[in-house]
Amino acid sequence: MATIRDVALLAGVSTATVSHVLNNTRTVSEVTRDRVVAAMEALGYQPNAVARSLRVNETLTIGLILPDVELPFFAWVAKCIEKVASDLGYNIILCNSGWSLSRELRYLENLQTRRVDGLICISVGLTNEHVAPLLRRHMPVVWFEEARIEGVSDAVLIDNVRGAYEATRHLVAQGHRRIGCILGYTPTVVTSDRLLGYQHALREAGLPFDRTLLCSGDYEAPSGLRGARQLLDLAEPPTAIFAFNDMMALGALQVAHERHLRVPDQLALIGFDGIPLTEFMSPSLSTVRQPIPEMSRIAFDLLLDRIHDRAPNESRTVRVEPVLVPRASTLLV
Repeated sequence: MATIRDVALLAGVSTATVSHVLNNTRTVSEVTRDRVVAAMEALGYQPNAVARSLRVNETLTIGLILPDVELPFFAWVAKCIEKVASDLGYNIILCNSGWSLSRELRYLENLQTRRVDGLICISVGLTNEHVAPLLRRHMPVVWFEEARIEGVSDAVLIDNVRGAYEATRHLVAQGHRRIGCILGYTPTVVTSDRLLGYQHALREAGLPFDRTLLCSGDYEAPSGLRGARQLLDLAEPPTAIFAFNDMMALGALQVAHERHLRVPDQLALIGFDGIPLTEFMSPSLSTVRQPIPEMSRIAFDLLLDRIHDRAPNESRTVRVEPVLVPRASTLLV
């Protein structure tokens, strides 16, 4: 197996120069860089993809930052984006932030070191200041599903206000007047927008906004279970619950089963996201579907336009409409 010394000997340079070319740690003349790359290719020192990336300054690798890949929604997002990337000859470096800004910042540094061609991100706290170094290095960033920094880089977003409005209006149309809400992770724009949509539908129907019908959640099923118990323990419990994602709705469904409540006759349930699992719950779960395969293609198109200098100077935001999917958990026979 060839060593860095073999590459240096063949290229007629020092091992330090080869290291600088590999790690991009010091400016090396184009002539010298070309000799080193040619030597690596001749000796098979590095895979062809690495040598190619040094020559054309493109790694065919994209970073993907997600809050929690254990949640089915984010796993679905990762699967769809990876599928689009693979079809186009790109690889994905998946970064699981665990809802932590500090981990997001570490991943940003790591992805820059790895010289990825771009980044797709669902962030919990990144700001313009955090991503500015990437943009200065011409590493494009696309926000996915929500954006805290619209106008700075491209984004493909779901209309969360509209989706929550449609979910709540659907419950009102089924005759419900006390509609409980299990909120999501509160620092996110997603949660605040879905709450706005819920409130809008209540106002339109002439129903009061009652804060006792709100309970906190974290997008995981156990928090849906706790939230549903809290709501159903009220002196005047709701007849319907809108959970801000499908997994919390699954937790609420478990509470309905344990309390022997018929769904939807005695308690209607609706979620948000439209993960494939919802169709196979018992009863099947009404939800607001995010068209993740379509959004993944849009995100990659935005990214590739930036990578290949086909995009305008100003940032672009594509807003995608969610789709209400009524099923057995809300529809009375």
